[in-house]
Amino acid sequence: MATGDDFDVIVIGSGFGGSVMTCRLSERGQHVCLLERGKSYGMYEFPRRMEDVRERVFWDPNDRKYGFIEMRDYPESDVASVSASGLGGGSLIYANVLMRMRAEFFKDWPGDITRERLDPFYDRALEMLEASPYPFETDAYYADTPKTAAFKAAAARVSASNKDTGVSREFLLPHLAVRFEGAFPGDQTLNKQGVKQSSCTKCGECDIGCNIHAKNTLDLNYLAHARQLPVTPAEIRTHAQVSEIRPLEAGGYQVTYADPEHPEDRHAVTARRVVVSAGSIGSTGLLLRMKRDGILPNLSDRLGQNWCGNGDLEATVLFTERDVVPTNGPVITAAVQYGYDTPYPDGFPHGFVMQDAGFPSFIAWYVVGKLPSIGSALPRLRVVFRAVVGAVKGLFRMVTRNEVNIGNDVSDLMDNDNYLRRTFVLLGMGRDRSDGHIELRDDGEPIVKWEIDGSSLHYDRVRTEMKRIARALGGHFVENPLGKFRKIIAVHPLGGCPMGNSQDEGVVDPGGEAFGHPGLYVVDASILPTSVGVNPSLTIAAMAEYVAERFPETDRRER
Repeated sequence: MATGDDFDVIVIGSGFGGSVMTCRLSERGQHVCLLERGKSYGMYEFPRRMEDVRERVFWDPNDRKYGFIEMRDYPESDVASVSASGLGGGSLIYANVLMRMRAEFFKDWPGDITRERLDPFYDRALEMLEASPYPFETDAYYADTPKTAAFKAAAARVSASNKDTGVSREFLLPHLAVRFEGAFPGDQTLNKQGVKQSSCTKCGECDIGCNIHAKNTLDLNYLAHARQLPVTPAEIRTHAQVSEIRPLEAGGYQVTYADPEHPEDRHAVTARRVVVSAGSIGSTGLLLRMKRDGILPNLSDRLGQNWCGNGDLEATVLFTERDVVPTNGPVITAAVQYGYDTPYPDGFPHGFVMQDAGFPSFIAWYVVGKLPSIGSALPRLRVVFRAVVGAVKGLFRMVTRNEVNIGNDVSDLMDNDNYLRRTFVLLGMGRDRSDGHIELRDDGEPIVKWEIDGSSLHYDRVRTEMKRIARALGGHFVENPLGKFRKIIAVHPLGGCPMGNSQDEGVVDPGGEAFGHPGLYVVDASILPTSVGVNPSLTIAAMAEYVAERFPETDRRER
């Protein structure tokens, strides 16, 4: 095993926790090494060709796949999960939405962490991410987004016809981490870090990697800034999956990692402090293995607890009364925020958001091709019939005045997407209960154990409101079929290393430092003690900004 390289701080993972920590600590003069298990993706490097999609999208090292989307299923639980791999972490595949957690949802958070306390850090993250609302109301190009217009109109109808006491509904255009600047769609300009980005072309490929870098992923802002610092630029190592964090007798830690494609070739680096930012499942799984193997024995027994999926729920509205064109626009453009005066029976505050969702045109071509309709079959039969008649006439040299220009005939051979143009996808997320946990299987794989029953109030309310939106769209509500089998796909996994005021309450303190192991920090989605109620990325980034500001300075004599 190769050893060497002593740093002030080692950061494990490059999502909204790790990227912020790497940037801010490097700014403060600390020598930071960031380790990311996946690769870095430049412009036009996300796979799109069929064979590339098969081999380079999904992360499954057991089957020698090293892509950027990890999908995990837990057969004994009511949940499956989606997470990311690659420089920029979850920012590579999330839908760009940056919303603040509501003030009342901070109830029972440890320390002095409140919405008021975090607001300056929310502001700081939004500025660094160069986020702005979807310019639906100010730019003619982006105003031509039928799904946004339909959602806004449907939300207004629901609000007008459902005057429920105790329920608030607010339609809004949330901040998106997407670049809308430029003289024309796709225009390439430099962001604040001097990195070239394109303006959004409404291609809907946000969740599968934005190939034109219109998406403000973390590698283009926080990490770009950290790399360019003149005095202490961050050192970023990709293809570096961490297998061990071992305390050193003299203080500090040794971190062992390897390229996932060559796990036998291990390397080790040391630092006075380590920040674990591998996400809810990644960080928790790594630390559970360290505790099980006696390497980090003093970690709290709360390790693995307080897990939830942030109330994720997907549904579809079919046959809307007018075209909504889900392939036109970023994946998410708008939201309706719901608040409830009536909490869970134990007083846990409840609320959620509902958002529109889209998908890329090539996905639409695939779906339409796989599910051909009668509407597309009949034109094909007409073309075939005309071709047969023409061939017969030619065979017998019959004089004919058939049309010479056959462009229309060729277009009739294409599939008809009328029904897909009238398909609206709804996404919901909110305050489910953090009553799940993560445990290790015998082979060291982290397994989520979570049941939906404790959060039935949340899911019942989300379904009710989704059905109202569906009726307002003039369509038919269809829940995700997995819901019939009590299965939720969590694209926002939270918890596993929860914050607490003591070791009996949490794994880390409100400053992110692990109880029982000084100098070991966890800063990512795993430390959030409850569900967020909105898309959690901005809150994770704000918490990282908060922790980074309080992070201890490095005394050069320590090294």
